[in-house]
Parts: sequence; C-alpha cells; structure tokens
Amino acid sequence: MGSQCCVQERNATRTSIASKDIQDELEYMKEITYGQQRRQILLYEDKPICYFLSKIQLSNETITTACSLNERGTTNEFEQYEQIQEELVKEIQEKCDYSISPIDDWIILCDNINTKSSLKLFIKQMEIDKKTKVNATRCEFIVPGKPQNFIDFTSHFQKQKELDPRIDAFYPIKQNEESKESVVYLSYKPILMTSAREFIYYKKTKQIDTNVWCDVSKSITDSQYPIKNKVRGEILLSGYLIQPLSNLINNDYINNRFKNKNFDDYSFVRMYSLCDFKMSIPFYMAKGQVKQEMIRYIDLVYQKLQ
Repeated sequence: MGSQCCVQERNATRTSIASKDIQDELEYMKEITYGQQRRQILLYEDKPICYFLSKIQLSNETITTACSLNERGTTNEFEQYEQIQEELVKEIQEKCDYSISPIDDWIILCDNINTKSSLKLFIKQMEIDKKTKVNATRCEFIVPGKPQNFIDFTSHFQKQKELDPRIDAFYPIKQNEESKESVVYLSYKPILMTSAREFIYYKKTKQIDTNVWCDVSKSITDSQYPIKNKVRGEILLSGYLIQPLSNLINNDYINNRFKNKNFDDYSFVRMYSLCDFKMSIPFYMAKGQVKQEMIRYIDLVYQKLQ
C-alpha cells in the first residue's frame, strides 16, 4: 500500500514537470506572430510523439518513464524477428571474423596504431544488385573499460545523437529491455545538396560467448512505418563484436599489436557496416568522407568512456 502510494506520488510529480514544459511552450507560442506559429507547426507536423518527448528536458528517469508508456514493446511483438535475429547474429560474427571473411581485397583507409584507440579502418565497394553499388566498412579498435560500458554508451540514443550534429531524430519506436532488442528510428538532417535521410531498423544485443557480446542491426519493412517526406535508406547489415582485450592475450596478432597496453584495462571491438543511403557518391570521395567521420566518431567515443 505504502509503495503504491509512493509510485503514484512520483508519477504525479513527473506529470507535473512535463505539464509545466508544455505550458511554457504554449506561453511562448502566444508571443509570436501567426505566420511564425504556422512555420513552427509545419516544421513539426510529421514528427511522432517520441520525438517531442525527447525534446522535453527532464531527468533521465522521467524521460525513460514517459517514453516507456509509448515505446515499450512486448515479447509477442518481437516474435516476428526471432528467425532473422539468429541469422543476423551469425552473419555479423562472420563479417567480424577475418579468418572467415578475409580482408585481403579491402582498402585500408587508416591504421592508427599510435593513437589511443589504435583504429584500423577498411572500405570496399560492393554491388548489391545490377544497378546499385554500396560502400561497406570494417574497423577494429580498443576502448577503455569493460565491454558493458561501451554497449551501454552506444545504446544510449540521446548520447549518440549528441556525438553527431547531422542527426535529426534518434529513438526507439518500441523496445523489449529484457531481451535487448528494439525497433529504432534514425533520421539525418539535409546537408548541402543532400536531402534528409531516415532509417527504421531492428536492433539486437546478445551475449554469444563468455565475455563476448554482439550487437547487430538491419532495416525492416513494415506498413506501420510508411515513408513520408524523407528518403528511406537501408541498413543491409551493421553491428559489432566486443570482448575484453584480455580474452585475446594468446592471439599473436593482438598480442603484438597491443604489446604496450595493459590488457585488463581495455575492450576490443570489431565493427562491420553495409548501408545504402540511396545516394551516388564517387568512391574516391566516399573514402575520404568515411575516414574522416569514423576517426572523429571513434575518438569521441574513446574520450567519453575514459
């Protein structure tokens, strides 16, 4: 009885905080002209409720509670992904295992062994059908701390959005926290001559071995999520494997590459990504862009985990 009363009080407090933010916004709208109001409405008319919830500056606990009312999926809702889940996990394992998927014909964009992350980055242009060529990337690097720190950080939508100013919206449409799976919405702002892009994809995080985790994503097609005013890109396969660096102490390549590191202080990550942004960029330009963006992103992630 007492605990129920406390829960009700906390919920009432959260509702009050959210109501105040909404009231403040309404007061602001009264002060601007009709034309300005109309432009504001047009700017946001196609945004889902989760987008507006993410804009309200509340405590993390309150945001989680508010979003969970709209986004939390049930186990049954994710049954349709059970079959592809196992296939995706297996596929990303193979892509991140260079003994299974060799890198001999991949182009090395950088091998920054002397940087903190020791990022090594590869790219390859692949033909996914007779008309479309897409750039695939692979990379490996280390991050400070335990694998769970990296998993938690890269799964935190607001923190990831803060790392990339190009992102317009990034949130789970629905999620099952127990099974670590979600359906995610991601959109990018228009940049120069490039129109806005959006992705809707299934994401799964799974422990696949002792102290080894896999995170994998793939675009889904669903009538619940129609394409509106943006170009819908496609994540064909994206994800990573992560484990403590100490897991690989007997691996000759790893032992030699990180011989000056304390293996207990780091985690080792291998990533793979094959995404179709529905745009045509010359390969020589794509190489420079991918290199610049990945170095920046991995450096920021490393800094945040220190």
